[in-house]
Amino acid sequence: MLAFVLVGIAAALALVWVIGAREPVFANSRGAPVWFVAWKGARAPRLADGVRLNWTSHADFALIGTAEAYWTRFYILSGGAPGATPIDLGEADDAYVARLKVFTPPRFALGMLRVLTALGVLSKPKGEITHDVQALGFRSDVMPSASAIAQLLAKPADYSPCMVNFLGYYGAARYKERRADPGTGAAAYRRYGMVAMRTVYRTGGTLLFYGAVEEVLREAMAGPSVGAWHDIAAMRYPNPAAILSMEHAPEYRAALHHRDAGLDRTIVIASTQQTA
Repeated sequence: MLAFVLVGIAAALALVWVIGAREPVFANSRGAPVWFVAWKGARAPRLADGVRLNWTSHADFALIGTAEAYWTRFYILSGGAPGATPIDLGEADDAYVARLKVFTPPRFALGMLRVLTALGVLSKPKGEITHDVQALGFRSDVMPSASAIAQLLAKPADYSPCMVNFLGYYGAARYKERRADPGTGAAAYRRYGMVAMRTVYRTGGTLLFYGAVEEVLREAMAGPSVGAWHDIAAMRYPNPAAILSMEHAPEYRAALHHRDAGLDRTIVIASTQQTA
C-alpha cells in the first residue's frame, strides 16, 4: 500500500512539474543569447542568420510612465553571435536592442501556482475596479493615470494585454521609513516582484519573460525608452480588468512600498501578442 501511495505522490509531483514547464516563460527564454528588441517602423525587421523569433507583440498604448506607446512592436529573439545585431536595422525609424540575462522561476513553483489557482486555494483578487489608483497613496509616477485606466477598460472583454515593463532601479533603495541598511533598489524591487508574480498568476495571468540587460547594442534615439534600463519584463493578463484587480490582494498592496523604494523609473506599455 505504501508503495502505491509513494507512486501516486511521485506522479502528482511530476504532473505539477510538467504543468509548470509548459509556461510560456520557458519557451520565450530558450536559446542563447537572448535579445529584447523594441522596434519602431512600418515594416517588420529581417532577422540575422541563425536568429530565432521566440515571442512578439504589437504595441497598443502606454499604461505607466509615458503618454505614448512610441514603439510599434516588441520582440524576444534568440541565437546569433554575441555582440552582433540580431536584426537588420536598415528600415527602423528607431530601435532599442539589448542582450538579456534571462531569469526563469522553478518549473515546480509555477506549476504549483497554476494548480493552487485552478483549485481555488489561491483565489482571484476580488473587489470593485478602482478607476483612479493615483489616490491610493503610492507613487503616482509608477501607477497608471485615470486616462490610461479608462483606455485599458475601453478594450474588448477578451483583450489579453501583454504588459511590457522597462525597469530602472535606484542604486540604494529609498524607503520612506528610516532603515539601517535599506539595500539596493534592485533588491527592494525583487521583494515586490516575488509577490507581484504570485498575484499575476492569481488573476489568471502569466509571466512571459524577465531578464537583466547585460549589453545594449542599440540605444533608443527618442521616445520614453531613452536612457539606461536594468531589467525588461512582460506579463500577460486574461482581460483588461485583471491587472487592476491586483490592488485588492492584501499581500500585493503590502508589497507596493518595496516597488516604490526600488524603482527609479519605469514605463509600461500594453501590447497584443502576435503569432510567432
